[in-house]
Amino acid sequence: MPKVSVIVPVHNTAQYLNKCIKSITNQTLKDIEIILVENGSTDSSLELCHQIAKTDERIKVWHIDKGDVSAARNEGISHANSNYIGFVDSDDTIHPEMYEEMYTLATAHNLGMVCSNFHRVYDDKPDKYIFARDGKVQILSANEICTLNFLGKVSRSACTHLYRKDLFEGALFPEGMYHEDRAMAFVYMSKCGKGATINKSYYNYYQRIGSRIHSKSYKYYKDFIAADCKMLEYINNSDYYNTKEKAYV
Repeated sequence: MPKVSVIVPVHNTAQYLNKCIKSITNQTLKDIEIILVENGSTDSSLELCHQIAKTDERIKVWHIDKGDVSAARNEGISHANSNYIGFVDSDDTIHPEMYEEMYTLATAHNLGMVCSNFHRVYDDKPDKYIFARDGKVQILSANEICTLNFLGKVSRSACTHLYRKDLFEGALFPEGMYHEDRAMAFVYMSKCGKGATINKSYYNYYQRIGSRIHSKSYKYYKDFIAADCKMLEYINNSDYYNTKEKAYV
């Protein structure tokens, strides 16, 4: 059994795919499986997925007709053979030691989830770092990690987390929704039992014009509010916070 399943939704990203997959195959943690889920591309992404898979036996390719990142992630989860799961978007890259360091931390402390961070990469200006990157590690309860999430002190991106597979039981990503990570990060955190944050920016988040998250629309903003409403409902119903703490978070 591989130690980590890395799920990569692929949708019209043929020009970036080789670089993305190379950053995963070059991980210092070699005992991984890489699950490419091509979803409804109109470019050569599917053909390229199969070509790349021939170069590394750890790579598997699945196809769905629905061009939706959540549907692709959920499909990948259904085929994952590892106890831990990570996600990478097919137009981004990751640090070579990302999964070895996160997996080692998770297994050493029996954690349900490990949260790291990202930085934004631009073509025409310096990278932008949003979160602390001093390497500090904190072992925290589920409630403590949720609080950091609500306060915006830890990344909500699924691509910066390592999840124990059972966290997805009864809690898959919502399909057809923008900001699905924002809507679900606290759900997985609340289920993790015990988790960790590590102040390292392993994930290279490329800022490209025309990408899904930069295609603003009414639905884009509506789903943002819907995600926040899910968080507010959880805070309101939680026994963990008193009235003053609820106002704070």
